Amino acid sequence: MSEPPVVLSVIHFTTCSISIVFGSILFAIAALKTPKHLAPYSVLLRTLTLIELSTSISAFLVFPRIVPLGMEGVACVYSGPVRWMFSNKFIFYVIELHGTVQYNVFMAVCFCYRYYVLRWESPTTKQTRVFMLVVFSFTSFLFVLFVQCLAPHEVTMRYIAKYVPHYDIDPDSVQSIVDLSHSLATPAILWTILTAGALSFLNVFVGTAIYKTISITEHNWNNILLTIPILFLQALSLQGIIGQLVLLAAIGYVLGQLDLVRSQILEYNVHMVSEFCVATSPIITLFYIRPYRKL
Repeated sequence: MSEPPVVLSVIHFTTCSISIVFGSILFAIAALKTPKHLAPYSVLLRTLTLIELSTSISAFLVFPRIVPLGMEGVACVYSGPVRWMFSNKFIFYVIELHGTVQYNVFMAVCFCYRYYVLRWESPTTKQTRVFMLVVFSFTSFLFVLFVQCLAPHEVTMRYIAKYVPHYDIDPDSVQSIVDLSHSLATPAILWTILTAGALSFLNVFVGTAIYKTISITEHNWNNILLTIPILFLQALSLQGIIGQLVLLAAIGYVLGQLDLVRSQILEYNVHMVSEFCVATSPIITLFYIRPYRKL
């Protein structure tokens, strides 16, 4: 039980590799080929793409299995190459979890941005950068607190022996956070769960508003200009639908933390689901910008 099933390993490393390749292509296009009139949105797209890249690279290295330890703690079992490549494994997991949350946040920002530019004037590049910095900083601050809460190794093993004594876990490949009721890590964990749920509903609400706005104002657009917001809406809608899977991952984590469900597959899937969402994002964007670049 200390090693992940082969099928999950193949899916994990394939998904992360695809994400890294297509994310790198998208970032290069966004940085080098974006038309000047889309420069503000390019800032947002490049930020999201960098978040996705950092998440996929760290996920590739970590391949985490999340093991809830009752209501008192949660352990991360490292199943990826980070086990033998780096002594400080925890920082790579924090980068992955932080990126997953930022992915949720910035997908919602993308929806809100598209609605804003349909109703009002597009913000300047400088305004967009300042806004991105503010949005990014809040989640980053929570994870600065989170990274300081790693439990001592002997405490981790004591909790594992108490809650999952039947698990065959390599002592050198596991770390944990405990005493969640009064830990500095708890705000980041709650924010992770909240963003998975609340922002999913926000995306649906704003996406619906975008569609209604386009429907009402389409008679004021020529066919070429009308194609642009429709392409963006189609891409965001598909990304948003797939992104709903993150909510299922959050629910799975909560069920495990409440000790209602205990499953090895579920413990791996907490992050594998978000890996899939992150991997599909640049592919969808690349697919939908192809016709736009011909306009």
